[in-house]
Amino acid sequence: MRNFMRTILAAGIALAAMAGARAADLDVVNVGVTGRPDQAQLELARARGYFEKQGIDVHFVPGGASGQDYISSLATNQIQVAAGSPNAGMFNAVNRGIDVRIVADWAHLGQSDDSTFSFVARKDLLDSGEIKTVADLKGKPIGVGPQFGAYNEMFIYKMLKSAGLGMSDVVAEFINFPDGIAAMSGKKIVGTLMIEPLVLIAHERKVGEVLMPASKIDPGAQVAVVLYSPQFADNKGLATRYMVAYLQGVRDMLNAYVKRIDTDATTDILMKTLSIKDRHVWEAMSPHIVDPNGTINVKHIREQAEFYKMRGEITGPVPDVEKLIDTRFAEGAVKILGKY
Repeated sequence: MRNFMRTILAAGIALAAMAGARAADLDVVNVGVTGRPDQAQLELARARGYFEKQGIDVHFVPGGASGQDYISSLATNQIQVAAGSPNAGMFNAVNRGIDVRIVADWAHLGQSDDSTFSFVARKDLLDSGEIKTVADLKGKPIGVGPQFGAYNEMFIYKMLKSAGLGMSDVVAEFINFPDGIAAMSGKKIVGTLMIEPLVLIAHERKVGEVLMPASKIDPGAQVAVVLYSPQFADNKGLATRYMVAYLQGVRDMLNAYVKRIDTDATTDILMKTLSIKDRHVWEAMSPHIVDPNGTINVKHIREQAEFYKMRGEITGPVPDVEKLIDTRFAEGAVKILGKY
């Protein structure tokens, strides 16, 4: 028995040594994450071993409320990858000489039936007829999202303009997305900007309904992008391998929630790894849209920079957007994976 136990112990030590050796052979990549549902593609890529198959030991670094919180960490290569919205803060950082690279799509708006990013009005006001169209928001308090200088401002501006209104025609209140349902329930506002799954939750609780999806005003808008540190981008081989794994996660997400392939198994993973623990929510809400080939809407990013400059939120010139964008990694990944 003693010899048997020695044999088992020796085998365990050998297996641990082999695992350690394998881990030592992997390239460590630190990825800034927010923990929001739009992290689904990353969670799938990690859980299904796509990064490891590419020789990458991916470390998720939590703590940022948004991608903007990771800009300085990217610039100094403390983290190598993050996701964030093109916004005034990012463009101002670029004008100060901070170097980041926009390398792939993280989320964009679809066509007019995409409700992932929508202005939601109170159901009682819609039912009574007090609010029928965007024009009926005039003079009323509305939630415009968490801050100016980001896409939420651009959408609200475009939405109001479509009805002949301006920002001064409404009482604009900054409301974080998770607080929108409570603000409408308490009748502090007549409507607010929301993202999924909050759009679905507002509907199911009979608090609010979509008045205007952003996709109807601004189809194809580039809402968020994948960012690389300059040092990581210089390592083309590793940066491309990372992109291969990332796009595999994107494709799995689209297969599950658009094509309805392997949906149950995909939802099982996301329920374990992200904050939404309700299977119904995952499978009923509109999934955020990501290009399976990583393609970026460069024209829209340029439009955003020009908008923030027009609004006085960019100090200095409008940055040369094309110099920020590096499509080599997505293109290289598609050569390996094939076009989706």
